[in-house]
Amino acid sequence: MKVEILTPRYAASWPERFCYREMLVHRPAAAPRSDWSIGRYVRHLTTWVKQNAKTFDAIIVHSIGEEVTAVMDALHSSIATNQSVASIVVSSGWGQSSDLVSLHQSRAGKRALNSAKSADKIVCKSAATQRLLIGQGVSPQAVERIDIGFGNLPHDDETRREVRERLGFTNSDLATSESSKVVLVSGRMVGDPIRDDTGMDLIARAARHLSARYDDIHFWFHGDGPCRAALYDYLKSEGLRNSIAMPGTFADVTDLMLAADVFVGGDDQGLDHIVPLAVSADIPLVAIDSPSFRTLLTTPTSHDSSIQWCSASTAKAIRIAIQDVLDDLPSARDKASKLRRELIRARPQSHVIEQYTQLLTSIVRGRTGRNVRQGQTTVRSEITA
Repeated sequence: MKVEILTPRYAASWPERFCYREMLVHRPAAAPRSDWSIGRYVRHLTTWVKQNAKTFDAIIVHSIGEEVTAVMDALHSSIATNQSVASIVVSSGWGQSSDLVSLHQSRAGKRALNSAKSADKIVCKSAATQRLLIGQGVSPQAVERIDIGFGNLPHDDETRREVRERLGFTNSDLATSESSKVVLVSGRMVGDPIRDDTGMDLIARAARHLSARYDDIHFWFHGDGPCRAALYDYLKSEGLRNSIAMPGTFADVTDLMLAADVFVGGDDQGLDHIVPLAVSADIPLVAIDSPSFRTLLTTPTSHDSSIQWCSASTAKAIRIAIQDVLDDLPSARDKASKLRRELIRARPQSHVIEQYTQLLTSIVRGRTGRNVRQGQTTVRSEITA
């Protein structure tokens, strides 16, 4: 299968087209910066899809948002030159971060849901999302459930040491020693560090107490957002400037995972990608006890003891949970390895890839009548994000 990617352009200096790992990436439209510019973004995206639809066999839209409206409008337009293009929409996010929650906050969201209903398939990642989609009027036959998969990324002390040296050489803020304790949290920096209860904010309020308990502890805040400066100023005022790092957003966070001692999942952000990667990397996991985390991280054979659960979304609960992990790291790492094995056995990433391949193949075959064989480049897909 040949994959091409369509994504917004976030700066005027960015190229509109380039190759990434043998995949062609298109960025014809500037990303919307406000509600006023969303309409222009959708129009530009719609025009591009109309002009290029004939070159694709399938289009996958990775969230129920403005991109769904643009793609479906283009495919249903009489201007579109290829009416046999298959369309698949993936419902993204979990809990309060789910796109099914944001849909009802604007007229554009409701329109996006109506557009998604006309796609060939809507892929969901949990039974709860499947029920919500059907409750929103989506035909049960149009909903395909494909769970999140887990890969195998085990590592040892030597790998951790090498990765830490590499990261420290690349970015001095990430410089640590072999004996340092590293706490990693990832997500959007959107909350007030003093009052809000996002994962970043809870860690920020717990950091001073943890720093006083451990001599050489580092906090890595991976991500970006409108409250980045406020979070940094708060941590600096707590006297933690030398213990924190905000490296921004990484295209590949594997090295961060391999270098960390504990990953904190403070909210529902990152459950699609970041948390599964943390599990695959054998990192001890501290997680807020929520339905979303339970759905993702538990299996019929798994045990609660493999995860350090927080019963409440408070800085104190997060701090105590992190202490329990750091005070006995060898035991926590053994539990993380056990969790990884159980999840790989129950939901292997290879099976997820196979499900997507079969779904694309069956839809394209049904649309075009062609015999699409796995491994060939007869199926071309475009991913919009």
